[in-house]
Amino acid sequence: MAKQGILAKSKPSGATNTLLYSAPIDASASTVLTVNEQGGSGTTYDVALKNYDQKMTLGASTYLLHEGDVVTGYRMTLNTPLPQTAGLTNGTTITSTSGEDTFKFESFYLPAFTEIVVKVKAVRAITLESVSGTFAVGETFSTGSAPNATTATVFASAQGSGTTTVYVGPSTINGSGAEFAAGNSVASSGSATGTISTGGIGAAVNEFTFTESGGTESMYLGVLLTVFTDRIYRFNVADSSLSGLDFSLSTVVNGEWGPDGIAGNSDDGTEYTTGRTTNGTAGSSGAYIQYDFTQDTSLSGNLYVYEGTTGTAGNSAYGGSDRYLTTSDSFTYSELYVYDITGTWTNSTDSFLFNGVTYTITAQTAGAYGYIRSYAGAVAYVVKGTGSADFTTSSVFQDCPKLSGAARTAVTVSSVDVASTAVEAQEYLRKDNVLAADVAEEIKSLIIGPGERLIVECAAAEANFVLVGFEDASTGFTTRTYSSAAASSSASG
Repeated sequence: MAKQGILAKSKPSGATNTLLYSAPIDASASTVLTVNEQGGSGTTYDVALKNYDQKMTLGASTYLLHEGDVVTGYRMTLNTPLPQTAGLTNGTTITSTSGEDTFKFESFYLPAFTEIVVKVKAVRAITLESVSGTFAVGETFSTGSAPNATTATVFASAQGSGTTTVYVGPSTINGSGAEFAAGNSVASSGSATGTISTGGIGAAVNEFTFTESGGTESMYLGVLLTVFTDRIYRFNVADSSLSGLDFSLSTVVNGEWGPDGIAGNSDDGTEYTTGRTTNGTAGSSGAYIQYDFTQDTSLSGNLYVYEGTTGTAGNSAYGGSDRYLTTSDSFTYSELYVYDITGTWTNSTDSFLFNGVTYTITAQTAGAYGYIRSYAGAVAYVVKGTGSADFTTSSVFQDCPKLSGAARTAVTVSSVDVASTAVEAQEYLRKDNVLAADVAEEIKSLIIGPGERLIVECAAAEANFVLVGFEDASTGFTTRTYSSAAASSSASG
């Protein structure tokens, strides 16, 4: 037995619908409601029992929604991507490391697309000897002393046998400084040091660089640029450095030019175009090339990067056997859809432990969440989850197909037809019931089922309402979370 005794009490303002009691989705209550007139002049009162919080008209009548479905637009962002193989299942309760806060996991969140910004930089390979420390991507690479230092940006670094090759971008020569030269002592902003080897400065070559969301601009040489086959990637090619170029992918090194860089030979491949869409012209505002990798169920291995207009001569350096994206079905996710939130989760402070790994909440995208009571036509009745705000016309959540792994559709709300404390005519137990001065009345044997709400109102602020009884666990309302992997429903209560 969860609760017993006084379950709720209130002396509401006059002529104001007031939520007196909400039964949890996994409990019911056997109660007696007492209404006491305390103003000495008499009043009238209403009592209504709803089995939902809000009635809404949705954006369509074709959403895959069913009684008991968990729906949510609330997301938590993690500092470390959580692997699908970690075994987090729908409906699992997550508790903060402090033990103070909880939420339930609904599903992993995938954005409409993942953006990767592509640029072209003139890059030189510089070989170093007598190296101390590690030259890391994104660091400043410099020689000389301020204000006469010469600097560049590190886009890749490779450790060799006794030497390190650092790939650096355009030089900035300050004051009386000079271009990088053999024998120069160099240092990184990360405190690595070395000396440029004799003959160790290569010619500048135009190269594609890539920047993942929140990441560092990199050539991704010796470091995997991984794309997951369960999502869409948008390669932003709007930078002016890409004007006149054709950023392309292929399952064969150098695509239609082949590994030898010459079109028309037996080693030629083709451009990878499955799920490919474009917008605008490379080098112009808003231009992108987008790949929906979910459209290729057999995609695996590498997708090689190359420049598709010439393939030979000056542009051949854009490609090569070490210029590629690697595809993966070992999915990881940085955002979670959640519901039934308790406590206060603080960004960059609160964390949780799952499968031996600690994850910190870095951001939250607020949204309403709850349970579908019924859905017919375009009309849905919803029960709000623990701690949820009201659904509004700005709310968006995913529907819940019964088929495991089926595509979900974003649900929009066209209108809220009955608010949380509003009442439809058929829901009144008492309406404009006269209560004489200093008189108490009771409604006995009042059963409030899972997810049901007791709404009260009095004409003047002269009555108090006291709900006495006991609350007990109930399986009377079955909940279901969407399954992306296992063909089974998950109870959330």
